Amino acid sequence: MFETHQFNTILDKEFLLENYDTLEYLLEVFGDFLALMPEEVEEIKAAQAENDKDKVVRKIHAISSAVGFVGGIDLSDRMKKFEVKAKNDPDFDIANEESQAIVNEIDAFIGIIQQEYNQLS
Repeated sequence: MFETHQFNTILDKEFLLENYDTLEYLLEVFGDFLALMPEEVEEIKAAQAENDKDKVVRKIHAISSAVGFVGGIDLSDRMKKFEVKAKNDPDFDIANEESQAIVNEIDAFIGIIQQEYNQLS
């Protein structure tokens, strides 16, 4: 079982243990996440390059729950706050440092999930 696995501290282990009763189920969810997220992040980066704030906000909204479902509760919360801020500020620059930082954090998070998936497989 994965109860004794030392998850990366960025992941909410308690959430994972409460919501995924078998290693197989957790690996399936991690695998689905890994299959989808790299393309989503590339679409966010492309939208940033095009200065398409609406698309960036939609994409961040769309993937924030998925990040939470794989144990990234804190990152998911930050993504939701970013979404609200960007949506409500008409002058928000989608290519600013804050925007770049959240996308970099999502990218790094995908790498963490990949490491966990590899270790648990």
